[in-house]
Amino acid sequence: MEGFLGHLRGSEATRHAYFRCLRVFYRWLAAREGLACPMDAIRPPRLRRCPPLVLSLPQVRRVMAAAMTRRDKALLALLFDTGIRLGEVHTLTWAAVGEETIVVDGKTGRREVPISPWTKWVLLGEQLPLRSARGTPLTANGLYQAVRRCLRRAGVARGGPHLLRHSFARQYILNGGDVFSLQRILGHRDLATTRIYVDMDMADVIAQHRLYSPLVGLLEAAATG
Repeated sequence: MEGFLGHLRGSEATRHAYFRCLRVFYRWLAAREGLACPMDAIRPPRLRRCPPLVLSLPQVRRVMAAAMTRRDKALLALLFDTGIRLGEVHTLTWAAVGEETIVVDGKTGRREVPISPWTKWVLLGEQLPLRSARGTPLTANGLYQAVRRCLRRAGVARGGPHLLRHSFARQYILNGGDVFSLQRILGHRDLATTRIYVDMDMADVIAQHRLYSPLVGLLEAAATG
């Protein structure tokens, strides 16, 4: 196994994907046959976490403006305002919508997520789960395609609903939100998963430096004093 993984070609993500597949298979086989799992003794290939692709605020505005129906606007608002997953949108009902929060049931279990008054206003008049033009509940693929159409109209060639989840998380941090409340909102079990949104690119670092540089603060205080 170590030799096979060591000689694999491709990116770090490719080698790590092979490792995960082998680990799942051999753990299943070991449990079935009552044997020790050989993969437990093998260290996973190195995988450096890179900040995910996110939309800038001007791009988000274009995507929201690309919604041709109130339903699509409600769908985009839910994704960008709450950061919930597409599957959680798919199963959302009005019974789960409260005054200031919604209750979603995702891959990490049930959790309560804050929702803004504006998003609730856009949702009013829509049936939940969201419906097609024929009045039938949209499938998960139907929701995905609705988001993709809005992204394409806005000139965003890559990504889908998860791109809005990533964009919500990044903007939440940039707007002053803390990583601990973000972890709870996103439903991450591991804080390390949430911390990837803290890694800013240089443009963000420069913008933050302009806001919080102690020297700039001193000079501005002197100029106004």
